[in-house]
Amino acid sequence: MRARTKVIIAAAAFAVAALTLVGATGERPQSAATPRDEQRDARGRLVLSVKEGKHWKHSFRVMLVAKVVTEPQMAFWLEDTAGDFVATVFVTHRAATDDWRASPGEKAGRIRRPSALPVWRHGHKAGGVQPASTCTACHARRRMEDKSTAGVAELDAITGATPPSGFTREWVLPAGLKPGVYVVKAEINQSRDFTSVFRSDLPESDPNASGGKMGSGQPSVVWQGTITLGAGPTLAVLKPAGHGHPAGADGEVTPDLSALTTALDIVESIRVSYVPEN
Repeated sequence: MRARTKVIIAAAAFAVAALTLVGATGERPQSAATPRDEQRDARGRLVLSVKEGKHWKHSFRVMLVAKVVTEPQMAFWLEDTAGDFVATVFVTHRAATDDWRASPGEKAGRIRRPSALPVWRHGHKAGGVQPASTCTACHARRRMEDKSTAGVAELDAITGATPPSGFTREWVLPAGLKPGVYVVKAEINQSRDFTSVFRSDLPESDPNASGGKMGSGQPSVVWQGTITLGAGPTLAVLKPAGHGHPAGADGEVTPDLSALTTALDIVESIRVSYVPEN
């Protein structure tokens, strides 16, 4: 009788253990190393909402006569929380393809402006989740006389002219983008935006030099915020986080913004919304 009781107790203990492992739903728990969210892509779109600041338009004179008015160059992209580049969301056409307007004595197809959006320029070379053909098509046009991207779907999805004022733009999340927390970054600057600190006559050895009279003057301003993708709707309100290298020598971000003036007023606000797929 005692032996039979021991068998019954042992069987009951085994059943309890089995229920604990399987769970109340009858499904075996997933391994912590392979949660379901990592097996699917985040689906939906990002909506960029940019409100222009009082220095959105910048003017300067060429040969002391012709007045030129420009809008800013800008790039938006995603990074993971470790700081690794993930994907380009939007970049202005001129900066993406080196399609710069020529000044007297310049040949348009050969103009380079390394001081324009240096943080994005250096970072996007990592590739991220976008097809290699996207970056290849962009870089091919930097070497061509014809900078048009008409009919190139990879570039049409992420490039465009700078709007004449604030704007809203949508971007469909690409394949391979997993659910999770991301850092949204924006980089913005103007050409020939010189000040008493960032002067056009500075020697190349000066840390504030941006490339002579054709440089950017004040360096690019980098804005950033965090956003969660793959669940419900979320919103990121971006704030200035630093500036790029004045001459575009690297992709580092310097937090000190104290020497910048009008560059901080190119944009008034940047909001990025995640809209899940229905």
